[in-house]
Amino acid sequence: MLEQTVEVIKTAPDGIWVQAVEPSGCGTCAGQGCSSRRIAELFQRKPRLFLVDCDLSLAPGDRAVVGIADGSVLRSAWRVYGRPLVLMLAGALLAQAVQPGDGSAVTGMLLGGMVGWLAARGGRAARPLVLRREDSTRLNLMKGSS
Repeated sequence: MLEQTVEVIKTAPDGIWVQAVEPSGCGTCAGQGCSSRRIAELFQRKPRLFLVDCDLSLAPGDRAVVGIADGSVLRSAWRVYGRPLVLMLAGALLAQAVQPGDGSAVTGMLLGGMVGWLAARGGRAARPLVLRREDSTRLNLMKGSS
């Protein structure tokens, strides 16, 4: 299971809205900021919020660990990228078989891509689930406190 530490931003009737918590730095630079951290900050966008399922009683500001099942990322990537690509190629090949020529292949590719896009929009992706609260003693040890 893939896990990530998050901070609760707000609660909702169908789950909680969270934001991923980025680590301050690796042990090598001790939080001083190495060049790879500085390069990552150059391309940093504003934080994104995610709706996750939650059975725990959490309030805004709490930290928790969310997880997503193994294989769900691969299934989602297939649904969003693989299926439309395969349908684009199949549409181009089918149109080429019916009427040879570049124009029909492009038309078939566009139609197959449209069908693939519609197929990718249908269906529901697996939503992450809150696994547990963040352990505050472990968090303090990571920060260097005792």
